[in-house]
Amino acid sequence: MSNSTHPTSSFQKMSMKRKLESVFLFVTGKCNAKCAMCFYADDMDAKKQDLNFDEMKKLSETAGEFNRLWLSGGEPTLRIDLPEIVEMFYKNNKIKDVNMPTNGLMPDRVIEWISRLRKSCPNCIFTVSVSLDGFEEIHDIQRGVPGNFYKTLETLKKLDKYFGNDPMVIKNIATVVTKYNHDQIHDLMTWVYGRFNITTHTIEAARGVTREKGVKILTETSLKKLQNEVSPIYSGYAERMKTAMKGLRGKIAKIFYLGLIRTLYNVRADNIDKPTPWGMNCTAGETTLVIDYDGRFRSCELRDPIGNVRDYGCNINDMMHSEAMKKEVETIGSGYKANCWCTHGCWIISSIIFNPRKMLFKIYKGYRQAQKLYKPLNFIDETYLKTLEEKYRLDEKKLSQLF
Repeated sequence: MSNSTHPTSSFQKMSMKRKLESVFLFVTGKCNAKCAMCFYADDMDAKKQDLNFDEMKKLSETAGEFNRLWLSGGEPTLRIDLPEIVEMFYKNNKIKDVNMPTNGLMPDRVIEWISRLRKSCPNCIFTVSVSLDGFEEIHDIQRGVPGNFYKTLETLKKLDKYFGNDPMVIKNIATVVTKYNHDQIHDLMTWVYGRFNITTHTIEAARGVTREKGVKILTETSLKKLQNEVSPIYSGYAERMKTAMKGLRGKIAKIFYLGLIRTLYNVRADNIDKPTPWGMNCTAGETTLVIDYDGRFRSCELRDPIGNVRDYGCNINDMMHSEAMKKEVETIGSGYKANCWCTHGCWIISSIIFNPRKMLFKIYKGYRQAQKLYKPLNFIDETYLKTLEEKYRLDEKKLSQLF
């Protein structure tokens, strides 16, 4: 599917007035992977019942308009009525952006559902964030599923086949850095850049209480070093974006993309060892709401639940204006009172929108930093890619079926 128009993201509506902007909806507690770095493993192990569709319907009907729906889980593709849920939020809440993470184990379902949603929600941007943590052996170890690597590659290739020219479908790869894969991140990102037509590739620091102890390995020093090493790859993605958009819009998109990525990573690095103020307010609980698969709700994924949606009749408006949420927001104090500054990219991004004056400066500063680290990527040719595939002992036959 192609689309000649460019998407209108909720990022274009920066505002200083705080209101509900992002709902993080854990649509299921079920998962078909056993990721070593999963911060939600204990919650899923409780095996409580998922919110049913009628409860989801009440949540949507009472939320009012908001911009971004961040799906989560568990594995979202295991929620069989997920398309209906997204369509409902699109109709009732006028959402403009949907982020759907997936471990890539169900490629055909991903394609089927995004194809459906592109037709039923034509003015919505869909970011499909596919997890890829390393080359074959390491990825499968970290995700706890043999064969996950090649299923993920299949998902990526099919996303390109069906949505390669569709600007309303953003194809992202998310890589969580751990003790297993930290030494192959640069190789992985250059290989992905050369082999796949994706929009961007983000690296994440493992957060929260992980399923497996000791998987967190990043420090401020090592994360900054890694960020500098992979910065030229982001410049490559920015150039692709600039070329696709063309003209002044393309130049602005390049500056914003590189500046935002660098700002995001600078904030993460500053917080990897200890809480460090972001240089802007955290708006958790004011502009964000997290709803767990079993109905608990919270201001942020990394903070404790403060209630259950069922106790409020699944009324989001009542929850956001409840005494429990008011107390939570007061306790957080825009981040300063609670000193709970974190590395969580979703909350950093959500807060950026409501700190426009500070962030415009930071984004431009981040862009300048990225420009200084720029290096040409002309070394990424077929010979180089083949060398990496041999180095990591990838299955030549399986790769030939994809490329």
